[in-house]
Amino acid sequence: MFLFAKKQRYSNIPYTPLADQSGPRRRNYWSLLFKTFFVIAAIALIILTLRLPYYPKLDHLQQPASIPVIPKDFRTVGLIFYGRRSRVEILKCYLKACHVFICKQFLANGKSIQQNLKANGGLLDEVIFLARTDDVDDLEYLDHLVGETKGFSRRNLTDDNGHGSRVTYGQAWEVVERGTMYIKIDDDIVRKTFPGKMEHLLISTNTINSPRLAWLHSHLGAIHPYLPELSPPASEVERDGSIEGRSDWRPSFLPPWDGNPVTFSLPKHPSPPGHDQNQRWLPLPAPYDTSRKGTPMDLVQYEDSTEALTNWAVAAQQHYSFVRNLEKDELWRYWGGGRGKTSTANAQATTEAGGIWNMRGIRIQINLICVWGDDIVDNLPVPADDERYLAVDLVERLGRSAVVDLRALAVHFAFRYQRRGVEGTDLLGRYKKVAEEKGLCTG
Repeated sequence: MFLFAKKQRYSNIPYTPLADQSGPRRRNYWSLLFKTFFVIAAIALIILTLRLPYYPKLDHLQQPASIPVIPKDFRTVGLIFYGRRSRVEILKCYLKACHVFICKQFLANGKSIQQNLKANGGLLDEVIFLARTDDVDDLEYLDHLVGETKGFSRRNLTDDNGHGSRVTYGQAWEVVERGTMYIKIDDDIVRKTFPGKMEHLLISTNTINSPRLAWLHSHLGAIHPYLPELSPPASEVERDGSIEGRSDWRPSFLPPWDGNPVTFSLPKHPSPPGHDQNQRWLPLPAPYDTSRKGTPMDLVQYEDSTEALTNWAVAAQQHYSFVRNLEKDELWRYWGGGRGKTSTANAQATTEAGGIWNMRGIRIQINLICVWGDDIVDNLPVPADDERYLAVDLVERLGRSAVVDLRALAVHFAFRYQRRGVEGTDLLGRYKKVAEEKGLCTG
């Protein structure tokens, strides 16, 4: 209608070449041209907007906080929910090692890595292991670890019958005290950096293999196409996937996946490998190495986190993507602030590149979080579902926020539903090799 009206307006004007037009008629010509262009552009924008898929609000992403500093006016305590030796054998390496920001000066002076306790220039005053298991071997290992490490202690969590494995997660929070910041860590965190300054009710790390964050990582370009190998390698040398048969955690030594991505269809819930199979996941070759289509991560959604919580194949792809990003020094892919000067060798630039993801009342897994002791003490008792209570119910009741520090990366190995499948891969061994190579596991 707009264009038709304009056509009637100019219908009685004789045609004159543009070069000969002057005055009002030439100005009207250009006015018509510009208005037509803007109308077309507006229509195109409306069509494009209607066709866009749903994404969470962009205001989830906030400005980055400052670099974390060592607290001096209150205590900082690590609270480890302990149950499995195999996981803590890796976690202990990071508990003992200094945080990259805090110990930069020590390493620059050529000194050995110090423990991550405040007395040695680290972040923590104390590390408390909450023993929630009845396994004798796991408890013996914990006693040995606590006995050899100053600042580590054990607290037993038992029910009325003396069973540790039956204590709810909510009961574990009864050990907290006022005036203390607690960094709660699950025992199957296999790589971490600590989150930053406490400004919210709850701060979570940017956790690999966390249902809500899996979707975010995928859309930030941190997930890469991997699929399980179709047949086991012929020899141990080939399994190592390394030069001269030496074991290596780096996925670049792996051969490309040798199936046909066009015709291959991975079951939505593939059968898990055997416990001792050490299954490898292999990178898809070109031209399929830039698309997640047909891989497990293609199932992940933001609003419905079921697949990311229960599907072991989704977890495996996230883990292999992480070690790939670690090898290539591309952890900036998880930070959500653009690449910029985001080399992991530059702690200052790395910190400034990331931001804060506000959960806006949506549940976040609490595998590694910071909470203020007073907030817990003032709201005891904590129910059995401590995660929902802390990340959703208290957030709503107190009018505060639960956020993710995108700069503080942690790797969560497996949820209960994923455990059988992920334990059948070679991933736990790869994470242990990472810690050993970086000199973190010296004892």
